[in-house]
Amino acid sequence: MKVLIVGNGNLSDTGLLIKKYEWADLVIAADGGARYLNESGLAPHVMLGDFDSLPEPVLRKFGQDGKIEIVAFEPEKDYTDMELAIDLALERGASEIAILGASGTRLDHTVSNIHLLYKILKNGAKGHMEDEKNRIFLIDRFITLNREDSRKVSLLPLPPHVKGVTTTGLSYPLSDETLFFGTGRGISNEFCADNATVTIKEGLLLIFVSKD
Repeated sequence: MKVLIVGNGNLSDTGLLIKKYEWADLVIAADGGARYLNESGLAPHVMLGDFDSLPEPVLRKFGQDGKIEIVAFEPEKDYTDMELAIDLALERGASEIAILGASGTRLDHTVSNIHLLYKILKNGAKGHMEDEKNRIFLIDRFITLNREDSRKVSLLPLPPHVKGVTTTGLSYPLSDETLFFGTGRGISNEFCADNATVTIKEGLLLIFVSKD
């Protein structure tokens, strides 16, 4: 099952939201993310959170819609609304999770949301974060990327290192190499073929497909 989670971070690309909405089998609004759906004329299947960042008219509108499931939490809780939404998606059987509205001016929340890709990965599902400029993946084995000429590909290892990194289809290839946490060696590679692959033997590797 493909799940879209919409958070309360930056999300100004209505076209991206609609595209992912049509892709998904289940749409979860994490608190204020429901605002973006409402502004685009869309509605979530599930609205989740403590609703401290959701405008009252939107909360009232969706709350009165008998087709939308409401999962409410107290403001004093141990986990973010985004993590609770991911937990719910996994409980419902998600095989792939796309996360929008997960980056923004609060860098602590942005980094926390990137970390949550690990929860998705270790539970056997595919996952990525996406905004107008970036798509972010976390792998422990292999990924194939389709060429996009306007985008760069950056490889960032999580601590302490990632071993056995091999790439194809990128202008600056790696062959069974080790990338160490704390350096920027893997930044801003480029596509040189229709498809690129990244394979690793040990560790966790963040992959950013980004444009200026």
